[in-house]
Amino acid sequence: MKRVMRGLTGAAATAVLAGGLIVALPGAASANDYGYTCKNWKTGSSAWTASCAVTRGKARTVTECSNRTIYGAWVGKGHWKFGGDCGKYALRAYDVQWKKA
Repeated sequence: MKRVMRGLTGAAATAVLAGGLIVALPGAASANDYGYTCKNWKTGSSAWTASCAVTRGKARTVTECSNRTIYGAWVGKGHWKFGGDCGKYALRAYDVQWKKA
C-alpha cells in the first residue's frame, strides 16, 4: 500500500508523528467522485475506526499493520462502522477502497 493514512472526505492536511510516520488527516467535507463518505475518524497506535455511508458501488477497509495487511469484506449501500485492528502490532496505514459494483 503506497498511500499513508488518509481521510477520504476531500481536502487533507498532513502531519508527521514521532518516528517519521506521515499522516494525512481528514479535512473539510467536500464532494468526491466516490460513492461513499466517512466521518468521525478515530485512530490509535494499533487500531482505527470511521463511520461511513456507502451510497453506490462497494467499499472495504484496508489496514496496514507492522506485520501484515488486513482487507475487510466488500460492503454495499448502507451505513457502516469501518475500522481495523492490528492487535499487538503497530498501525502503519489505513484506507477505504471503493469500486463501482
